[in-house]
Amino acid sequence: MQPFDSQVPPPPSKKSGLPWWGIMLIVVAVLVPTCGVLSALSTYGVRKYLVKAKQDEALKALPVFAAAVAKCADAHGGLPRTSTPVPASLADVSGKKYQSAVNEWTLDPTLSCSGFSMSGAQYFQYQWVLETPSSGAVQASADLDGDGAIESQFRLRVDCVQNRCAAEAGAPSAALRDRGETAQPR
Repeated sequence: MQPFDSQVPPPPSKKSGLPWWGIMLIVVAVLVPTCGVLSALSTYGVRKYLVKAKQDEALKALPVFAAAVAKCADAHGGLPRTSTPVPASLADVSGKKYQSAVNEWTLDPTLSCSGFSMSGAQYFQYQWVLETPSSGAVQASADLDGDGAIESQFRLRVDCVQNRCAAEAGAPSAALRDRGETAQPR
């Protein structure tokens, strides 16, 4: 058996350093601004992604539309007249999708001759524009954010030389910039 130690241990010394609430204050002061910056960056990134995804519709549809107009021109000995836009008003696709009716594509002689139509909902207004007797362009215009102004417009030329018509090679060109975020042709 060990003898009983009659000495009392010394009282604990005061802790040095920051109190717990001081550490929490520092953590919060660092985390809150960091979360704000990350939130702003992610919002910008998601918006940019959504704009490019919507613009992809026009980038894929215009080459098909241009080839259809060229085929129509070859079959009828010249380029057709300017078509009515589908939808008729840009307000119909302003900040939202539009589901066109079959007759919007078949009642217009130019669109009917080309055989081009959009079966699904669309973000863009499509139109064939005759510029000269031997050239024109298919175009897609959109007001993606719904503010009433066109942000995205793509065009693809169709030219006729010696009664032979062909769509411009390559991707559609962007006629307008979407505040620096227009999708570049691939």
